[in-house]
Amino acid sequence: MAEQTPARKKRIAMVHPKFPPSFWSFGFIKDIGGFKTVMPPLGLATLAALTPAEYDVVIVDENIEDIDFDIDADIIALSAMAIQEKRLFEVADEFRRRGYFVCMGGPICNVLPGRCRPHCDVLFEGEGEYNWKIFLEQYETRSHKDYYCQEEKIDMRDTPPPRVDLLKTGMYRLGCIQTTRGCPFNCEFCDIIVTYGRKVRAKPIENVIAELENWAKAGVDFVTIADDNLVGDRVYAKKMLKAVGDWNRARKVPMSFYIEMSVDACRDVELLELLRWANVTEAFLGIETPRESSLKETKKFQNAATPLVDAIKIIQSYGMVTVAGMIVGFDNDDPGIFEDQYKFLQKAGIPIVMLGILQAIPRTPLYERLEKAGRLRSAAQGNNTLSFTNLEPLQMSYEELINGYRELFARIYTWEAVGDRWISNVKQWGKHRDVPAHIGKAGEKSPADDPTRKWLQAPLGRFKFQLVLATLMIFKYYFANGRDRRRFAFKMLWNTLKYAPSALLQTVNYMAYFIHLREYADRVVAKQYRFDYALTEANQQLHANKFGEGGNVNMVKQEKRSATKINVNDAYTGADVTADVAADLETAASK
Repeated sequence: MAEQTPARKKRIAMVHPKFPPSFWSFGFIKDIGGFKTVMPPLGLATLAALTPAEYDVVIVDENIEDIDFDIDADIIALSAMAIQEKRLFEVADEFRRRGYFVCMGGPICNVLPGRCRPHCDVLFEGEGEYNWKIFLEQYETRSHKDYYCQEEKIDMRDTPPPRVDLLKTGMYRLGCIQTTRGCPFNCEFCDIIVTYGRKVRAKPIENVIAELENWAKAGVDFVTIADDNLVGDRVYAKKMLKAVGDWNRARKVPMSFYIEMSVDACRDVELLELLRWANVTEAFLGIETPRESSLKETKKFQNAATPLVDAIKIIQSYGMVTVAGMIVGFDNDDPGIFEDQYKFLQKAGIPIVMLGILQAIPRTPLYERLEKAGRLRSAAQGNNTLSFTNLEPLQMSYEELINGYRELFARIYTWEAVGDRWISNVKQWGKHRDVPAHIGKAGEKSPADDPTRKWLQAPLGRFKFQLVLATLMIFKYYFANGRDRRRFAFKMLWNTLKYAPSALLQTVNYMAYFIHLREYADRVVAKQYRFDYALTEANQQLHANKFGEGGNVNMVKQEKRSATKINVNDAYTGADVTADVAADLETAASK
């Protein structure tokens, strides 16, 4: 009797569309860095881990390889961010034209579900851990729906380690994990709290370590912790950082980390020490603006309560490169904001600045306020560093805002300006650092006031020959292409040797970053940008407006309905907090 061939498993192709050029793409230095793209699709790798063994799964990332539109697959699962909208719809439409069954989810479906719905067979809105499994069970019996919405929060204990084995890890600049979801603050423009809520949820620490082990085994030395605010739950953050630091320092060559955190971390010395111990080498801070009136307008009270320049100097003194998110276009911004921003950034010494124009992201409190006021001028798009915004400014014309933004972006990335900011940051790693007053309890010594503290960070990972090639290419760019570049390179190297000689290779590393950012300023931001989006079809059942923007998930409103109390630690100390924000805060009586 002939031997029977095993039945073919159903196959799922998880596809990540290509990103356009962006601030974070580092597309102008791919050859120097030896990578195809920066970050792997963590959402798809997690979705793959949630998929039952009865399915074969493949991850196709168009940022590192071409898409085969004739791929052997029963289901195409697409995930993307809003910045990928145009390419996402092109890819989805092409697969459907060829008869494939297309599912769509990810961040873009959380803010633009009405625009996404016509381009897929099944749409997933909200977190996917539970509904993906439900869909696959129903798909087997052909009883599945065409729309799944996760309105309740998922338990982070139910999020499995991502399938790192399905990723071509050598093609990426870094690895990626997520330890928490949510942020306790109430910033008016932010979509994170709408999607994930203000009550922070955390992954078990043993799961975090297991995920880091998987990345380390895959040869990855640099990992971004993709929490939107790592210190939103400081109690958890300290426990997690201590465990990560102990694991990391036991390694022959420590893994280095990029994080995002709120600036109120400067108040907590224990937390800062643990960040240093864990080998956090770069920290993104949502500063937004030096204007207190604009911070209060957008309800960013944790920043309004903090002397921002002092806070940045303190954080830098714990060995980190600081990256700042800055925004122009608040209602309190007049044409003088561009000079205010420049002077603040140079004084604070923040080397990398993601300067953007305020955008009204769908479902945020800002969007709802401006929609009611009739100040939405067009559909939203996902890149706030282009010369475009979907809102009408108040204290200057639209043209003044766009032109002022472009001029400021170019100005902060002149060689002289960025060199001065880098040296200021590096100075904080050595004994000649600036020592601002302590921001915490009165009478306490400033955390920066420790001349014996050395730069502990190990940022470069295991030796790779690519590092030698990269160094040669960096030096060629600077030393073989004109006087201004040579002066900049000498200035960077000499002052690093002067203030923190052990960080010399870190300076060379960031000289590559500045190539990308300078090229991005000249080639992308300097260009006139028009968002030519013509909405042809939107699903009104998803509460979409005329721009196809809307959706059903709003964790902030859900938390208000359930009277959830929020703990912000000491972040609002000294701030004039509005009554609506104060009403949500956890007090001794509510604990």
